[in-house]
Amino acid sequence: MAITTDSYLRRAEREDLDTVVAWMEDTDFQHFLYGDPTRSPKQIREQIVSMLGRSVGHTMPGGLYLIIDSPSQGPMGMISLQKISWRNRSCSLDFYLGVKAMRNHMVTAIAVYRALEYCFDELNLHRVSAYIYAFNTASWRIFEKAGARREVHLRNHIYRDGVWYDIYGYGLLRREFEAAKTTISRLKSASLEHMIAQLAEAATSAKDADASKSTAQSGATAQ
Repeated sequence: MAITTDSYLRRAEREDLDTVVAWMEDTDFQHFLYGDPTRSPKQIREQIVSMLGRSVGHTMPGGLYLIIDSPSQGPMGMISLQKISWRNRSCSLDFYLGVKAMRNHMVTAIAVYRALEYCFDELNLHRVSAYIYAFNTASWRIFEKAGARREVHLRNHIYRDGVWYDIYGYGLLRREFEAAKTTISRLKSASLEHMIAQLAEAATSAKDADASKSTAQSGATAQ
């Protein structure tokens, strides 16, 4: 399976303000965004300005924002690394795809993989955590395929469209990420392409399984 992409990660800049604000005002984007979606454009803009502000030169940042960018598609999403503890070598990761047309498993898998590589290889972290909505099956399956373990299950933790949803908390250690890469490389060949293909395949299978389950539940209700 040939995997090609021109997407990459870069540090978010003030020039990204309008793009990120537009994403956060989008109803579909807000569905996956943690927190209260009922905020004014002014409040959203103030939050983004604070997010994109750089730390003082001599201090270590407690958070980093990365833009998923592409020469052909432009900015496609954002990855947030928060609660960075340099002493404990840990952080919390959130990721969002801001363009509906690009919300596919391949882009997500590549972005998550690259972000994890950045955390462990560039920042030299020991642990990465992530909280993912239970209904966002594709995302938590991708994280699991990268070696993460589900450590927390928060029941009825968020309210969306009149429905209460659970949240899953994941933890990924550096050695677990390395082990996942090694295991997958033994199945085929030691390459990034095969790792990404496995991640995307897992997410696609999860989506198909959810669709089948939803269809079955609808049929049972109708009866």
